[in-house]
Formats: sequence, C-alpha cells, structure tokens
Amino acid sequence: MADPESQTTPFAPSGVRSDDEPPYTTTGVYIKPKHQQTSKLLVHILTTIVILSSLFLILASIFLRVDNPKLQLNTVSIQNFNYENSNTTSLNVTMLTEVTVNNRNFGRYVFDDCNAVLLYGNVTIGGGGISGGRVGAKRTKLISVEMRIGSEDLNLSRTGGDDMELMEIRSFARMTGRVHVTKLVDRRKTIEMNCTISLNLTSRSFMDPILCS
Repeated sequence: MADPESQTTPFAPSGVRSDDEPPYTTTGVYIKPKHQQTSKLLVHILTTIVILSSLFLILASIFLRVDNPKLQLNTVSIQNFNYENSNTTSLNVTMLTEVTVNNRNFGRYVFDDCNAVLLYGNVTIGGGGISGGRVGAKRTKLISVEMRIGSEDLNLSRTGGDDMELMEIRSFARMTGRVHVTKLVDRRKTIEMNCTISLNLTSRSFMDPILCS
C-alpha cells in the first residue's frame, strides 16, 4: 500500500475553485465578486440621480420663479399750466411723465393698455393712458405718458407756508399682463403704481422726490 504522506493532492481543473478560496487572477490580483461590483455601481447611479435632481430644483427655483414686475412714476415735467384762485379755484395742467416697468424675471413681460389716474384726496382730477407693450427679461422699459389735470372748484388746503401752495397728487394705475418664462411657465401678473407727487402752485413746478409704494 502506498504511503499516505507520499500521495499528492490533485490539482483542480482550470477555472474551478473552492468556495472557501478568494478569487484571484493568475498574477495574484484579488477580483471582487460580481454582486459587489453591481451594488457599488447602483449606489453611484443613485447618488448621481440625487445630485442632478437637487441641482435641477435649485436652478428651477431661480430661473423659473415668477415675481411681480414693478410699475412706478419716474419723472414729471410741466408742458402747460393754468391756475386761477379767485372766486373759484381752477387748475388745468398738461404734463409729460415717464413711467417705468421693471421686469425682474427670466422671461419677458407682455402687458396691456391701462389708464393712470391723478387723485387729489379722494377726487379724480385727471390722468392719462399708458400704452401696452413688452419688456424683456431682466430689463426696464421707459414709457412716455402725457397726463392732464383739469378741475374746477377745487377745495385746496394750503400747505408749505405763506410763500407757497403745495398740492399733493397721487398717481395710481393698475396694469395687467403675462410673464412668459418658458412654454410651460406662463403666469398672469397684475401690478399697481401708487406714487405721490407734490405740485408747487406758486412756482408752477413739481417738487422732488416722487414717492412710490
């Protein structure tokens, strides 16, 4: 009988390994099992999807956000002035104003025609028409508007001292339009102008500043 110690262990066939033996290449480099490689790849894919989704939400909140444009009275200059304060008080003024539409969105604002009214207290004493148009993204549009004051029997309260008469006039307008950011983001926006100007009846001029809210 052959000596048991002299018997040699048979070599395993090529490509066959024991379950207890780690996989190695012929050069001795360890190879990760396929299920570990697949799990790691899946983790990388999910992490990438989360990062890209977060970036998309941040960019969407910045570029697709729609804010109200701003409408305000910018400048006023008098063209014609007629003021009488004898038995009855009458005031007829033609003035050229400049209205600004400030669009802070990443899309254009298209607005309709509207009217601006001039109020003294709660009484309408004049106004003018603001033409419709459009203003580009992150742009400000200047609109020239001719306004007229025409009123008889005004009940004026004297302010400003004995050497001047100041008349506080409120300019109000409501403008309707739409903000077009993309084909999917199209929002209707109605904005208002509410500004106060002081007219010096003595010097026949408007005083700075123009106060807008």
